Amino acid sequence: MKRTLVALVGALTLLVAGPLAPARATDPSITPAQVNTGFSGAAYGSYIFNSDKSLTSGPTANSGVSCTASTGKTSANNLAGINVPAVGTIGAATTSVKTLLSTTGKRIEGRSTIAGADLLGGLITAGTITSESSAEKNTAGIFTGTNHTSIASLKVLGVTVNVNPAANTVIDLKLPLLGSIGKITLNGQEKRMVSGDYRVSTTALRVQILKAGLPGLKAGTDIRLGVSIVKLTPPQTGYLSGAGFSTRALLLSGLVGSGPTAHASVKCGGGTSAANLAGVTIPGLASAGVTSTTTTGVLSPEPKSSVTNTLAGLNVLSGLVQADAIKAETSASRPPAGGKVTLTDTSAFVNLRIAGLPAINASVAPNTVIQVPGLGQVTLHKVTKSSTTIVVTMVEIVLNQALGALPTGSKIQIGYSSSRIGT
Repeated sequence: MKRTLVALVGALTLLVAGPLAPARATDPSITPAQVNTGFSGAAYGSYIFNSDKSLTSGPTANSGVSCTASTGKTSANNLAGINVPAVGTIGAATTSVKTLLSTTGKRIEGRSTIAGADLLGGLITAGTITSESSAEKNTAGIFTGTNHTSIASLKVLGVTVNVNPAANTVIDLKLPLLGSIGKITLNGQEKRMVSGDYRVSTTALRVQILKAGLPGLKAGTDIRLGVSIVKLTPPQTGYLSGAGFSTRALLLSGLVGSGPTAHASVKCGGGTSAANLAGVTIPGLASAGVTSTTTTGVLSPEPKSSVTNTLAGLNVLSGLVQADAIKAETSASRPPAGGKVTLTDTSAFVNLRIAGLPAINASVAPNTVIQVPGLGQVTLHKVTKSSTTIVVTMVEIVLNQALGALPTGSKIQIGYSSSRIGT
């Protein structure tokens, strides 16, 4: 069997909105603590999907630091190994993102580690997989970034591959009889400046299935392992974040039974975004009519983040839980001079009803938890707050039995809105 290994090695191009200032001596009047920049970053173990989204797993063990100027922020996560049908097994994942004050400036670091992987029926196997990305701005205003990947005991089609592959190494996934069905990218790296944001990302191992032929895998399947992404953003008066969606189903195995629908996020630097759908369905469990999410962020006269999700005609398990309409609506704002963040929740149900529980109606109190026979634990108008953030989930269901393709313990969220003002 002919095996082809093509290493694409070269200097990455730094794309800039304008030329970066040349390196120069650090201004002694500026200390690292006085460097002005914003941070944003994420890391996850694996993300597997295909073009029609009939398969979606992850992002697993997702860690993130979103839209802040503060150092000392840390996010960490972990997840036991998962088995993704037709794709293979992926070992336990551990991820982290942190912002810190270095000796020369301000820095953000992301890291993802997977205990191992066995993909495509043994065509690709690996021991520990690690991805690391970092970005820093120093006191002279210079941006620098680093990428690193290591993959232990990597074998592709039975051939041992270098555990420290060159940046953006590509391997042709060529099989007997089938020919080339896709490609593998090792140590995928990117560094670039776009509209004032400096972005550094690393994907340790990526498999793209470009041609059908392997059982259970469609053309367009994308497998990403060991991903870390960090960004430095321009300083601003307030750091906006938040998101909304209509439905999502999360499985205990780490798979996503149904990804976020009508999903839209707040833009860190302000502006609007929106997503709309004619209808949504979680097979075997719930359906709803027209749904939409809109987000708005402004920086003046005061920083404010707002998210509204609406959906019509919710129906869970053929009428067990129904609502004519649901609105999940939150906002977070802060005075121009700084100070306490104001959090608002104007969410509401219209004609909410649950079979066998006539006392439950549209005026239900926030954070009401009930047990619904034949379904599981249901939390209505779930609200969580911190000093800077508010999160509302209008209906959250934890199944006490398997329903359709969703196993026992699955969590279903319906009508989600979160808003935040960071520092």
